[in-house]
Amino acid sequence: MKLTRYVAMTSLLLAGPVMADDHMGEAPDFFAGGAISYGKLSDLKVGDNDVEDLGDLDNFEDDRNSWKLFAGVWFTPWLGLEGQYLDLGKYEDNGFSIDPEATTASLLLGVPLAEHSRIYVKGGRIWWEAEADGPLGFSDKREGDTMFYGVGVSTALLPVMNLRLEYERAAFDDDNIEADLDFASLGAEFIF
Repeated sequence: MKLTRYVAMTSLLLAGPVMADDHMGEAPDFFAGGAISYGKLSDLKVGDNDVEDLGDLDNFEDDRNSWKLFAGVWFTPWLGLEGQYLDLGKYEDNGFSIDPEATTASLLLGVPLAEHSRIYVKGGRIWWEAEADGPLGFSDKREGDTMFYGVGVSTALLPVMNLRLEYERAAFDDDNIEADLDFASLGAEFIF
């Protein structure tokens, strides 16, 4: 699973120079950056039971601040690719904890607003891994992948730096566990 993730991420980033031809005299925009995120875990189900129906777990601390790193390329003003690493924060309550992280590969479709500024949508694949710990030495590690989507705006602050605001969502349905993860992020993007 990890090898597949890294091959996909490496292919995504190396595809930029190969696919980026001179579109109407404009060079592609390569970018990299980081962001702080606020994540919210909702609609958590274990088996056929909502977490709200599981007694003490209904107070599960389901929101967290986290961070992410991203890199990609806009081949044209309206088409790009991006890869991300997301540290999704640690969710815990009553001695139980879930510590997830993920990588993504996505296609970007944008509408230019000005030079290096655009509104965009994204969609792609998220590969996740989560460690779960609990009382009496309980420990489990799960991994999987699912589709995700998002929307964002990137606006130029300086000729080589943008302010970036995004909202992304992924729905997990794997190994008898279902949940929706929503996260909003604010970050800095550097243009090369």
